[in-house]
Amino acid sequence: MDIILADDHTIFREGLSLLLGNQPNIQVSAQFDDIMSLKCHVQQQQPDLIILDYHLPKGDTLTAIGYLKSRYPQLKIIMLTGSHNPAILQKLMDSKADAVTLKEGSAAQMLETIKRVCAGERVVSDFVYTLLDTLPSNLTNREFQVLTQIALSLNNKEIAEVLSISPKTVDKHRENIMKKLKVNSAVQLIKTANEMGLLE
Repeated sequence: MDIILADDHTIFREGLSLLLGNQPNIQVSAQFDDIMSLKCHVQQQQPDLIILDYHLPKGDTLTAIGYLKSRYPQLKIIMLTGSHNPAILQKLMDSKADAVTLKEGSAAQMLETIKRVCAGERVVSDFVYTLLDTLPSNLTNREFQVLTQIALSLNNKEIAEVLSISPKTVDKHRENIMKKLKVNSAVQLIKTANEMGLLE
């Protein structure tokens, strides 16, 4: 199995490489610390699996996942994050990643995750589910995108242009977001979203 590691913390990346290098039938063929380099390499080599940190420079990780999975459907992606923010974890859950897990997991858990992902399962660590239960908003990925644009003070027409959807659809998303956050105005919406860490 050809695996690529992508993490901007060298010690973590090299430690994971040592762990996987001791396993039979696994080869860590490359390591990267930014999204742009990773995408270029995948286009050339097409590995079997990527273990990918959520916070990487030179690109948006979630966009990169969608790009890679659409072009290489057989590619497996395991998302790692050190964040306990349920809003971020929800974004990862809404992505096309084959696994979502936290960095503080054990070596045995990582090896088990790789095994299950390669067998065709989608794997989410129990602690991720526990953290998601603390997120009362339960916003979809598209609602997060609309919320982010609202925080930038864009109106419905401007948001529609940015996200390539209709103003009517934006208005419906805005309505759903406000219901989920239990607010009645844009000012309250931004204040509540900031307090909940949704705009991190």
